[in-house]
Amino acid sequence: MPRRRRLDLRSLDDVIAEVRRLRADGYVAHGKWNLSQMADHLCGTMRVGMDGGEPRLAWPLRKVTGSVLWLARRSRWMPSGLGTLPQLTPPALEADDPAKIDRLEATLAEARDFAGPLPPYPLADGLSVEQWRELMVVHAQHHLRFLEPAGS
Repeated sequence: MPRRRRLDLRSLDDVIAEVRRLRADGYVAHGKWNLSQMADHLCGTMRVGMDGGEPRLAWPLRKVTGSVLWLARRSRWMPSGLGTLPQLTPPALEADDPAKIDRLEATLAEARDFAGPLPPYPLADGLSVEQWRELMVVHAQHHLRFLEPAGS
């Protein structure tokens, strides 16, 4: 299991600050993705929340994943290794791409300011915009934990 650091992000502004810190100071990746790959993945998941466009899971599966997402929000933790949709899996990338990180910062700010309404969410029913934001923070925290700031 790759090494992960402790991280306690509470808002999308905290996520933006952490992305900027990693970008400016450098990092060591302990997982399979670098910051740009995480940026692609996180942008994709936030776009689904704001724009829709992904097919919804069947109702029984939405009930199950909705419970898992509720637990993730409440515990502020997500398990590793669950996999993701193929369209949200970033391509291999050896070095960081500044444009991808810029796009992540812009998407995080857009999500922070998003007034809604949320389109039908593919994984769960009944999320409010604030609950969705909380979930996006926990999701970003989950991935960013695999990047250890340089000099730590």
